[in-house]
Amino acid sequence: MITNCDFPVLAYHKVDSRRELGITSISPQRFEKQISFLNSEGYSVISPQSLVAFGSEHGHVDDSHIPSKPVIVTFDDGYEGIYSYAYPILEKYESTAVIFLTTGYIGKLNNWDASPGPRFKHLNWSQITEMSEAGICFGSHGVNHYFLTRQNNRAAKYEIEASKKELEDKLGKAIRFFSYPYGDYDDRIIILVREAGYEAAFSLRPELLRSNSTNGFMSLYELPRIAIYLVDNMRAFKAKIGYGHSTSLQYTQKLKNRLINRCAYASVLVERLRS
Repeated sequence: MITNCDFPVLAYHKVDSRRELGITSISPQRFEKQISFLNSEGYSVISPQSLVAFGSEHGHVDDSHIPSKPVIVTFDDGYEGIYSYAYPILEKYESTAVIFLTTGYIGKLNNWDASPGPRFKHLNWSQITEMSEAGICFGSHGVNHYFLTRQNNRAAKYEIEASKKELEDKLGKAIRFFSYPYGDYDDRIIILVREAGYEAAFSLRPELLRSNSTNGFMSLYELPRIAIYLVDNMRAFKAKIGYGHSTSLQYTQKLKNRLINRCAYASVLVERLRS
């Protein structure tokens, strides 16, 4: 058990051998190098279920079942490369992950993405079911990968609720976790996510997670995650997870992630030009 400890929640997007114009894809070789490093350094990849104090009326993070060096591995969007490349690597190192699915694009190309680069296919139901039965956790990333704060209440509720229902109907399991598309949320969206029955939600705020976070139930609905990008070498990866003592390098990586996250809002401009 740990107390007052910071630990990383990692956010990946694409793990694929194909190149793209953006920076959200990393090679299978680089992904394995990172997972292998975590394994060799004694990190334990845990599930969100181990993190969240279910049923807590204050929504604090319960550290009673968390090992000494925890890390959570997450994937946004639900690309097919997760099944083809990342899943076998996770199995090899006896690790787990949570995959947040954009349900409107299951089995389809990522035409929601404003990037002018090549299209990538999303996981299909057969792949999702196989991984779910093997213990991989699934969560919701909305239906259409919209900026939720730019939707009215009716549209935002549909994105949040319809995706949850479809996943529960197909997988026969409770869908407890939500990931905000583009890391975009505000107090209104947090309330809608909580009212939909999710027990926690993940942002893209590049901070380490405090194991003793007790800031009220809202804290469970804006859990921080550190995104891993193409531009991150092993030195950057180690700094992002808090390995070592270079606070200046950790600050630089945090600033880099914030800048990259802000660039996602260029998608709004592209969508307006398309419409």
